[in-house]
Amino acid sequence: MHSRVQGMAALLLALAAILSACAGAAPSTASRPTPVPLPILTRPPILAAYHIFVSDAATGDLAELGIQTLHLSRSIHGLGLSADRHTLYVTDIAGGRLLAYALAPDGSLSHPRAVTAGSQPVHAANTPDGKRLFVTDFGGATVTLLDTTTWTRAKAITTPAGPHGIALSPDGRTAYVACSGGAALAVLDTATATLTATIPLPAPAAPTGVVLSADGRYAYVSDTLAGRLLTVNLASRRVVRSTPVGQRPALLARAPDGRTLYVADGASAAVTVLDLTRDPAAPTVRATIHVGGYPHGIAVTPDGRFVIVANTIGKNLSVMDATTLTVVATIPAERYPNDVLVAP
Repeated sequence: MHSRVQGMAALLLALAAILSACAGAAPSTASRPTPVPLPILTRPPILAAYHIFVSDAATGDLAELGIQTLHLSRSIHGLGLSADRHTLYVTDIAGGRLLAYALAPDGSLSHPRAVTAGSQPVHAANTPDGKRLFVTDFGGATVTLLDTTTWTRAKAITTPAGPHGIALSPDGRTAYVACSGGAALAVLDTATATLTATIPLPAPAAPTGVVLSADGRYAYVSDTLAGRLLTVNLASRRVVRSTPVGQRPALLARAPDGRTLYVADGASAAVTVLDLTRDPAAPTVRATIHVGGYPHGIAVTPDGRFVIVANTIGKNLSVMDATTLTVVATIPAERYPNDVLVAP
């Protein structure tokens, strides 16, 4: 228990440091992006076919590689896409809001909608019908439900402490939330917006990221405290495997074909690549790829060709070739690139 509390405290201290560093910055300008020119991050030729967005937790800037950079708030954290993939979601962790931008075919962004969420919102997931958006409030013990038909806050759902990563079942009826302060995976009914179960994880644990297998039978949960990947059978709601990965693993990404899982290992400055082909219930480590300073966010291109990693302390992005499992490009970023998303 003492180790788990220390791990949670470390996460909160890191978050507080980022917000404190931004305290003297300009007030939120999400409704009117600043006209002051901001650095445009390079988009390498190999990524020319993709629209790639990066959040910077220290500057509060949202960058689209090769296109534009907008200042949104003192600090932003996570990125997400609507179910129809036409809206970009950005969590404003400093302002306690969710920002929603309509995506044009050329990747340009509309004027945003801004909706109040809970304390320190970090990640979001949209139901398949697009009408409900669930936002994890890391600074508290809630998941906020937003009604996207009216863009209003509908409900706050109580969860174990420190909700961070979130993933929906393939049918959208269930949301699974990694609760880092509660050492648990929370199970939410998305229709009733209620907590229906809490799956305890082997202590000490600080679950941070979560993704599901392609068939929705298993949840893969990164444990940033113990440096392991936990596989949860969602039918029995039991942990069926613990796989060692790197130190301080954060977010996860699954290849579009469902055969490979990528884990951003912060303190190891690496990405662990796991094979799911033989048995999704028993991921096996295929390779460990060095990427740079403290990776946190990670995304796979829709065609599965590239993996893009946001290296927070390294102040850059690593681009991995998913076939050769080598880093083929390194892109300078701003001060603390935290999350990365590839839009169609």
